[in-house]
Amino acid sequence: MLTLLLLVPALSVASGQDCPRYPQPQREMDRMYLERDRVFAQFGKARHGMDAAAVRGAERRNLIDDFIFGKMDADGVPPAPPSSDDEFLRRVHIDLTGRTPTVAQAEAFLQSSDGDKRERLIEQLLSSPEYVDRWTLFYGNLLEITSAYYNYISVQGRNRFHQFLRDFVRNDRSYADVARELITAEGDAHLSGPPNYIVRGFQQGDLIQDTWDVLTDRTTVRFLGMKTECVSCHDGRRHLEEINLFLLQKRRFEFWQMSAFFSRTTIQQTPIDSFVRQVRNVVGDKMTGAYFTTAGGPRPPRSGGPWEPVFMLTGEQPQSELWRRELARMVANHRQFARAAVNYLWAALFVHGIVDPPDGWDLQRIDPKNPPPSPWTIQPSHPELMEALADEFIRSGYSAKKMIRLMVNSGAYQLSSAHPGPWRPEYDRYFARHISRRMSAEEAYDAIARATATETPMNLEGFDTPVMFASQLPDPTEPRGDFTVSQFLSLFGRGDWWRNPTVSKTTVLQALYMMNDNGLNFRTFAGRDGGRTTRVGQIMASMMDDDTAVRQLYLAALSRYPASEEMAAVARNKRGPREQWLSDLQWALLNKTDFLIQH
Repeated sequence: MLTLLLLVPALSVASGQDCPRYPQPQREMDRMYLERDRVFAQFGKARHGMDAAAVRGAERRNLIDDFIFGKMDADGVPPAPPSSDDEFLRRVHIDLTGRTPTVAQAEAFLQSSDGDKRERLIEQLLSSPEYVDRWTLFYGNLLEITSAYYNYISVQGRNRFHQFLRDFVRNDRSYADVARELITAEGDAHLSGPPNYIVRGFQQGDLIQDTWDVLTDRTTVRFLGMKTECVSCHDGRRHLEEINLFLLQKRRFEFWQMSAFFSRTTIQQTPIDSFVRQVRNVVGDKMTGAYFTTAGGPRPPRSGGPWEPVFMLTGEQPQSELWRRELARMVANHRQFARAAVNYLWAALFVHGIVDPPDGWDLQRIDPKNPPPSPWTIQPSHPELMEALADEFIRSGYSAKKMIRLMVNSGAYQLSSAHPGPWRPEYDRYFARHISRRMSAEEAYDAIARATATETPMNLEGFDTPVMFASQLPDPTEPRGDFTVSQFLSLFGRGDWWRNPTVSKTTVLQALYMMNDNGLNFRTFAGRDGGRTTRVGQIMASMMDDDTAVRQLYLAALSRYPASEEMAAVARNKRGPREQWLSDLQWALLNKTDFLIQH
């Protein structure tokens, strides 16, 4: 940390504290990431005396493993052993479908002796409707099209956008085509999904330039992995000196030239109802105009210009008057688009990105053949792997599914989360074990419902039929008619895709909720409100013996059989009627650390 602070004049650091878009916690987090990269680079300069056989014995299943295990071998870092079947089963189900396996699915996999059962399970999950649910939610979280955004995005528009994402995931469409469609979207956002991407950037009550600037930053973050907003206000001074060499060199007029691609975009607004509770937006383009500067709005006064479009990453100018179409072409054709898209997928499956955070790329620090000046270091943990994955993504026709398949089939993904030797923090950047994480809010809710067999229909506005799982919700405003579900999801960090970010940290309130919430406790009893049954109720109504009942509760909650010592502990603690101790066991399993953690 102190080394980094020496890079920045004391006056600059002190005078940048008042930026509302870059508060102190974010500033400290960025410094932490940069310090971690520096420590990682220093760590890799010397071998660390481990037995090389530990790496050579690791199973190399595809090109990912050549890079991941090759770097461990070169730097003397021992990998974890391969994951057990039950560890892999739960991990891959949650990662690919957002849900834990059913009891039947868990038993079938754990009892199978087929040598290729992991590959076959991966293909089954990739072909499932649940895969579509999970990755539609992933891209929904990335693009954040919510009907809570003022009154500009209607519920119908949100639903159309949600369906657009579902069709993209279901049909494995080219992600480059999707990016082009969103950047160039036009038409009625009430009737078509893509125009809502443009409407999501509209800045209520501010200058139109602020809308162009926000659309520019949203586009660079979502499709290029770069936050450019700092440049839009003050050339990034007092911020970027600390965190981003590439953007530090950019000036406000260069950002305005980038924003000029949106300067011919029109958004015509018409109230849908007499109370203006929702607004219909029609997105289009005019054939004239440029980025003109003016004072006012939340940013410092703009000056100079008018500015015409120039692509910030290359200096390229448009070849036609259709400026948004030109921007879409430049973004999707640039190699950084492929890098960023693959890195977002990697972070979803490996918890950390190869460039981490995934939206914090510094293009001056990605090429080992052209390293940055000391004390800056190369940013990707595995730069050669990053380029190989980008190549693979381009060759695949920008197929997200093919990249996901490649990643989860790798030996690196299938490592255990338990590391046998002394653990060093630097090992995280080697992906020397599978990094554990707390399930997302939607995953946690669905895991509880599945473990207790209490899946409950949720009616959504504008949907013809109810949905059964939180991973199927189109945005964080749903389900509007069930406060208990919304309360749970909010408590577990769902966010609102606008003012409150999605987070996955664990809190004391979450632990208290899991132990004490009345509605959750009723899910562990034999019967719920309205006479609805639960898993304990199903067991009580069946003829299964106690040992089978215990095994079923473990499979339902943790996707594994109980260990012998766990069976013995249950036997010692059978107190009261059968229904009572089964309910107690169900409650205890939901409150085990293993339940909310994906290993």
